[in-house]
Amino acid sequence: MKVSLVWSSPSPEKTIAMAMRRCYSTKPIEEIEGELEQKGAEYWRYLLTKALQDKSLDVLEHFTMTLLIDGAGDEVGALTRNFPYVRATQLRGTDWMASMNARTLVELWRASAWRAFARLVISELDDKGTCPIFNEVAFSETIHAS
Repeated sequence: MKVSLVWSSPSPEKTIAMAMRRCYSTKPIEEIEGELEQKGAEYWRYLLTKALQDKSLDVLEHFTMTLLIDGAGDEVGALTRNFPYVRATQLRGTDWMASMNARTLVELWRASAWRAFARLVISELDDKGTCPIFNEVAFSETIHAS
């Protein structure tokens, strides 16, 4: 099975950090965005770490991705039954287009039966440089496809 990233939310780590800050602030969104830009990526890392430690996974739902899954077969049906927030469309044969959010990816990683699939997705995100801070914080390692 091969997983290819087709699209993801722009600036996913900043988006998650913004959602995290907005949950606990009455400041206008423009002010929060300016604060996040000023404090930089290390502050985003802090907020991501806090969200995962506090199990505030709802803020991760703002990072979405669309994936092409080649050679998946019936596994995608089982995936969508076990993880209802994964949306998949069969393209032809064993090829699928699937969408999910980062919360679902974390849940896939934590489910031992789905960790191999999650590893493929994380590896693809890592290879594309899509969200290195999120990958490091959420999965405690940088994963490269072998």
